Amino acid sequence: MALAVIACTVYPYVPVYADWQSTVKQGDELYAKRSDKDGRKELEAAIKQYEAAVKEIPEKDEKARAGVYVKLSRAYYKIAQYFSQSDDDRSNMSDKGQKWAEKAIDIEPKNAEAHYYMGTNLGLWRSIHKASFRGGLTGGGIKKEFQKAADLDPKGLYGQPDMRTAEYLLARGDSQKALGYAKKAVEIQPKLLMNKLILAQAMWVTNDQMGSRKVLAEIAAQSDDIIPSEILENRDTIKEAKQIQGNIANNNEPDW
Repeated sequence: MALAVIACTVYPYVPVYADWQSTVKQGDELYAKRSDKDGRKELEAAIKQYEAAVKEIPEKDEKARAGVYVKLSRAYYKIAQYFSQSDDDRSNMSDKGQKWAEKAIDIEPKNAEAHYYMGTNLGLWRSIHKASFRGGLTGGGIKKEFQKAADLDPKGLYGQPDMRTAEYLLARGDSQKALGYAKKAVEIQPKLLMNKLILAQAMWVTNDQMGSRKVLAEIAAQSDDIIPSEILENRDTIKEAKQIQGNIANNNEPDW
């Protein structure tokens, strides 16, 4: 009888591993809610899940780790861009975003998304710290990150690397070259309305004001859920396009 009891109570040791994939999935679900009323809270909760997942991923699985680093960089950028109410907060969020992107690039130098979010976080940070040399004396390092992302994934990321390159070139006064990049971004993904907004700006500064007005009208008439995963971004762009239309209607220079 004693042997029977032992047989029923002794089991072979089975190691239990943390389900980091599930943790990442929970983070993704929270990230997807960033267009909700409490979008910042959803993003902050997503960051907590991603940070927890990083601690659970086996050391040897570097590619998975890099992927989560990119998600962290992206989430911090979204907070900085769409929810930060002060330069200090925006600077802090974008600084953290840069650090996670850098960690991803250290593991996967050919990760297009990592380079893209390095560029966006760095660009946002430099817009606050204008006297800094981070990203190069004239910010050329920002442009290089976007071009690297475009080279690695020419048709990916909804055309955003080309759109951001156009944005950078407009800021540097190279409007004709910017127009070419903006057109390319719209060709890749016309439903991402940021691409069209940068195109409208490039058209305006290259003296195609009629064409610019037409693009602005297209944006303003669009539904923000034209890309279900990009509602927050499209909603913000629609709002900006309408504000610019108001500037023009009042005979003011557009506030791009």
